[in-house]
Amino acid sequence: MSRGDRWLLVLPLALTAVGVVMVYSSSAILGITRYQDPDYFLTRQVVRVALGVLVLALCARLDLRRLERLAPALLTASVLLLLLVIVVGHRANGATRQLRMGLLTLSPIDLARLAAVVFLAWWLKKRPPAEHGFTHGLLPPLAIVGVVAALVLKQPNLSSAALLGVTGFVMLFLAGARLSHLAAPLAAGAVTGAVMLRLHPYQMERVDTFVRFVFTVTLDREGSGWYLDQSLIAIGSGGWFGRGLGGGMQKYLFLPEAHTDFIFSILAEELGFVGAGALLALFALLLWRCVRVMARAADPFQFYLAGGLTLQIGLYVLVNVAVATGLVPTTGLPLPFVSYGGSALLANLAAAGILYRISAAGASADAVARRRWAGGQP
Repeated sequence: MSRGDRWLLVLPLALTAVGVVMVYSSSAILGITRYQDPDYFLTRQVVRVALGVLVLALCARLDLRRLERLAPALLTASVLLLLLVIVVGHRANGATRQLRMGLLTLSPIDLARLAAVVFLAWWLKKRPPAEHGFTHGLLPPLAIVGVVAALVLKQPNLSSAALLGVTGFVMLFLAGARLSHLAAPLAAGAVTGAVMLRLHPYQMERVDTFVRFVFTVTLDREGSGWYLDQSLIAIGSGGWFGRGLGGGMQKYLFLPEAHTDFIFSILAEELGFVGAGALLALFALLLWRCVRVMARAADPFQFYLAGGLTLQIGLYVLVNVAVATGLVPTTGLPLPFVSYGGSALLANLAAAGILYRISAAGASADAVARRRWAGGQP
């Protein structure tokens, strides 16, 4: 493990540590109110972090060739889990997204988004769209990603399905697919999104709230604009240096989902512009190291895999922060490594471990090349 980019271990763990602190700060009041225990969410997050560190260590030692061979099986397993959650999943807040197994809760979407990236990397290495054309190189992976996205939409989870589609679209573009070939699936995705908004009025209401806010700077503070209004109050009241860790007011049941979807708002309130800026700097540094890994990947599978994983982390950070600051309509996406949750944290730490393993493989390939050139063997 000494050959890889250690920033890919240090930065995710540092962000996870920040997350543990902020989960406790943002959830203690909710824990007291709902469970009569201020440590309720903290203890569960610590257990998940311990499991996530183990997953990170295991993925950092993965045999990438074996992972490549298992790509179809991983995708099949994730599709079966998505089907299972539709049939027997736990329903909460109008959506069915989790499987409950005793004390454990699993969100199959987090496994599915990783499996989809691994599968696409495997497929694009075997059948590059630039060589095999639309029918044989592009249509099959588009259909498979479409099936996975449709199962996610069934939950319903429009935001996760949309980011999965964007990830697949960019990976296909990186593999050399023509923009003219990608226009049709892009249009199909836009139409599907519009249909989903029509079928789910609460999602359409969020979009309407966002549009009114953008063009008229007004919010329905007692209705659909409550989340955004309270989030902006939290961020704005933080000022330059914040109210101090633990000193935020919006977590006193004013801002819903303070420890999950809107944890960035609580961090900005308590640590201010400086603290929020430092967090975003950590994410920027992590994404830069991820792009560096992608550029130095040893083979096409590793290149596409690193690109897909980097996209997923970056897109989730971008959308979560944009939601908190009112730049996009409200969604239910967590902030990677920081938000409270089990499946998402494990998936992101697994992605970090895989990226580290790819960096180690790339470093080995570079070392072999340097030895060959040094010995006069190009």
